[in-house]
Amino acid sequence: MNREACTACGICGKVCMFSVIKSDESGYPDLNPNAPPCSRCGHCIAFCPSSAIRLSGYGERQTVPVLSEKPVTPDQIKTLVTSRRSTRQYQKKVIPREVLENLFDIVRYAPSAMNLQTVQWQVIYDTSIVKSVGSAIISWMNRMIEEQRLHEFAIGSSFPYITGEWEKGRDLITHGAPHLLMTYSRASDPTAPTDALIATSYLDLIAQVYGLGTCWAGIIKRAAEWSPKVLPVMDLPEGTIPQTVLLIGYPALRHYAIPPREPAKVRWNG
Repeated sequence: MNREACTACGICGKVCMFSVIKSDESGYPDLNPNAPPCSRCGHCIAFCPSSAIRLSGYGERQTVPVLSEKPVTPDQIKTLVTSRRSTRQYQKKVIPREVLENLFDIVRYAPSAMNLQTVQWQVIYDTSIVKSVGSAIISWMNRMIEEQRLHEFAIGSSFPYITGEWEKGRDLITHGAPHLLMTYSRASDPTAPTDALIATSYLDLIAQVYGLGTCWAGIIKRAAEWSPKVLPVMDLPEGTIPQTVLLIGYPALRHYAIPPREPAKVRWNG
């Protein structure tokens, strides 16, 4: 803490969920020895009006000022969300690595339980490996068909069609996407499934701003969980499991309208 900059306003203690920060006799912030461990969420930094607090371990990588004006309007965010579509036709064009790095730099700010930041990303950047993932999943689907286990999967009844189209040269697994993004975590991280869904949802929306299209690929995650031949193709670190899978690339087609949706189902209490 920069004591010279601190005004002893007490805000940092008010916003600390577990009262890690308390005021000393002079009104300045101090650490509470009886509090739970700090989650390093950064609320104390974010709400300090005099920029007097720093988090240890980050060196010079500390704060960035928040814009005084809203960065986007309500109409702009509504357009971004409602115009988002799953992309299943992609250009034969790779995404520059720096573009993906920019996405990850933003998405690392997605909320996670207790700020544990359990989410890790695996980028299958080589298009040939993406195709290998599709091929491995087709083999798994054919085995599920042979073993008559289609009832075990939500879209199991579609497996014969998907594998049949594959034989005709049509890929309904990776849809010709040049890249594949996966979130993964240690199997022992209880909050990771939710954290991964939040982070992937953030990236899914932000990708549009960069002119990119995405498609959630749940069948790839399911196959990776069930098939010992699919997961090795993804080359995840030992002791980790996949959480979400997202196809990404430049869309080959543009859409011109927002299709209808049912009204929001909301119950009001009070």
